[in-house]
Amino acid sequence: MKYWMTLLLFAVMSIGAAAQESHYHKALRGNQSDNMVGYNDRYIGSGVYWSRVRDPNDMEIVRESAEDSLARNNEFRKLCKMAYDAYDDGDYYYTAIYGDSALSKKFHTPELYYFMAVSLEKLECYKDADAAYKKAIQAGYMKAVQPYAAFQKRMNELKALDKVRKKEAKRTGQKFVSLSEGKDKPEPMEVKREPRLQLISTTLRIDGLTDDGYITPGRKCKLYFQLRNNGNAPTGLCDIMLGDKSGSDALNIGSIEPLVINPREICFVEIPIEADETLEEGEIDLIVMIDEPNGYGLPPRHVKLKARK
Repeated sequence: MKYWMTLLLFAVMSIGAAAQESHYHKALRGNQSDNMVGYNDRYIGSGVYWSRVRDPNDMEIVRESAEDSLARNNEFRKLCKMAYDAYDDGDYYYTAIYGDSALSKKFHTPELYYFMAVSLEKLECYKDADAAYKKAIQAGYMKAVQPYAAFQKRMNELKALDKVRKKEAKRTGQKFVSLSEGKDKPEPMEVKREPRLQLISTTLRIDGLTDDGYITPGRKCKLYFQLRNNGNAPTGLCDIMLGDKSGSDALNIGSIEPLVINPREICFVEIPIEADETLEEGEIDLIVMIDEPNGYGLPPRHVKLKARK
């Protein structure tokens, strides 16, 4: 009964909050248009990134120049997208970090509050999760109502368990550590924008070999692999090269054009390899080299190739 009363209470609160809000906070989702909205004493922003002064102490925002406000808005967009990407990847720590950094720009979306709430709950930062759930609901994000009720139920269970554990700790003389208190929220930080390349090693393979895995004279093969940019900024022009450590001229190795890899993008790479008649039997040590002009390349990777006449 208490569970359903909680649901009903927050539904009523949300309807009231929505009625008071003359401006709807669109979430950072979909392909909505980016039309500009006017500035007044409450709202600043453009397109799907709406802003509202959240605290009377923040009223000085409205006196900022349009240029400063738009710069802050653009930074909010980038940080918010980073938080959403981290959430989609199940990275709750960086959802909280990027989300806090985005909110520091004085903009927000109801969905961002919700993602923050879920992430902080996963990180066992219960007090901050509770506050984020409430903000999401107050901003009209109805999908947060049921998860918040489930969160409250879990907190009540932890508090009941704490009472039992506290008595047991007192009886045995052990130190009592509360489960329901949770942990402190990760500190917000200035987010450095940089690419982070990852070679998806499970995709590093050579196709076109003989059935028993050899390269032979005249045989055409291809080295395949995938590169992913896990960072929050695009790479410079990356040079991807394949070399033969032995220095043999028996392999004709193709080349690919330098490429830029955007954040969260996966690039599929294939490099042609052909053996000529001078190929000797034995093992060939191929080296994959990935260079990025700003120093974000990867260490060389070795690929063994068996050869026979």
